[in-house]
Amino acid sequence: MKPLYDLVVVGAGTSGCLAAKTAVENGLNVCLIESKSAENIGLKACGDAVGKHHFDNVGLAYPTGSELCWELEGVKIFSPDFETSFRIMGLGAKAFMVNRREFGRRLIKEALDAGVELMDKTTVLKPIIEDNHVVAIRVKGSVFSGVLRGKVFIDASGVSAVLRRNAPEVPGFERIVDRGDLEIAYREIRVSENEIDDKTFGHIYLSQRYAPGGYFWLFPKGSNVVNIGLGVQFSRAKMEIKNYFTRFIDEKLSWLNKAEILDGRGAFVPTRRPLDNMVSNGLIVVGDAACQVNPIHGGGIGPSMTAGKIAGETAVKALEKGDLSYRGLWNYNVAYMRGYGAKQASLDVFRVFLQSISDDELNYGMSRKLITEEDVLKASLYGEVKLTITDKALRFLRLVGKLSLVSRLRKISELMKTVKLHYQSFPENPDDFPRWLVTTRKLVETYKTVGMGNI
Repeated sequence: MKPLYDLVVVGAGTSGCLAAKTAVENGLNVCLIESKSAENIGLKACGDAVGKHHFDNVGLAYPTGSELCWELEGVKIFSPDFETSFRIMGLGAKAFMVNRREFGRRLIKEALDAGVELMDKTTVLKPIIEDNHVVAIRVKGSVFSGVLRGKVFIDASGVSAVLRRNAPEVPGFERIVDRGDLEIAYREIRVSENEIDDKTFGHIYLSQRYAPGGYFWLFPKGSNVVNIGLGVQFSRAKMEIKNYFTRFIDEKLSWLNKAEILDGRGAFVPTRRPLDNMVSNGLIVVGDAACQVNPIHGGGIGPSMTAGKIAGETAVKALEKGDLSYRGLWNYNVAYMRGYGAKQASLDVFRVFLQSISDDELNYGMSRKLITEEDVLKASLYGEVKLTITDKALRFLRLVGKLSLVSRLRKISELMKTVKLHYQSFPENPDDFPRWLVTTRKLVETYKTVGMGNI
């Protein structure tokens, strides 16, 4: 152990490993802290699906061998009444189903091979702040307990966000995430006696009754193995998450009751736009700790890979310049927000709308294809939803009393474009950030008002 590290990364998940590896490959001495044992890095409640394009974006080799369980050609989205389904496929919908533990072990091995020093089975208790900068952390571990000093710190600790919650105060930095922006999820890995029907597509089931503010998923991980689970908006959960899970299977997918349970675990997932500002003095926040999760489907592996690489590069440049304040780390915000963050923020607009829409409205909208399969794919890829309604369709919608739904959807579509453009113009100069933030908060207030139907 060194007396002072260039970079200390808290959390050896996807973003933490990518950040540590990127930094050490650029000459930094890096310590990676993880509460789990090295052999269990990667174990967590997860849908296990990662889009192929995310690997391409960061230059990471595709999973192979025991790390790769299955490949999906796309996803089917089912209406609450099961009467309508959208089949989404194409380059942006192709995904790997990974063995989460093996994938994590590969990432940590690559980091260690590059020269990262791992300190596993070690819990970070709190950051140590001096002159409004993070300068050290207090840890408790099986090998070392005490104070660990560094020049820059990266919080990749997930929803617990141990450094973010106690970070130095700088403009626009959020320490706490609202309950309404959290999903509570539960998933199981099950093995069926028989082969799965349509095993090259993931299945997503939308229903406010069975998964308020979320959805149920079934992702094949082999010819007879499935990753099944659901997410429920935390502020709307009225019973234990596993009870929602069991009720849906019993009433809608009863064939799964005969399948053997290999693993079951739960987790909290942040589903919103990224944190408004993800850097403080001496600190960069990545992954779930920075709310870098797709707000629609809750996938966080892909965006965390992107963020981890950017964070590692940012730490290198900040040390070269000798400015480790939030200003010196500001380019991390710029790079992420103008890229994936713009798409993520745009999808957050649609997330609020979907969480407020009734099952009846969703059944109607999907059956009438107010949004098409192609539109859903484009929304996933680019964060945009297009709505084209003919005069004839408008007359019919007025007749059946569904015009308000179309009106809301049209406004949401416009707001998605506005929000995306706003994030793509994230300020390079921190001095311009307060003005950008004022506009951001007005936009969030507007799309939450429209999304909830208060128009």
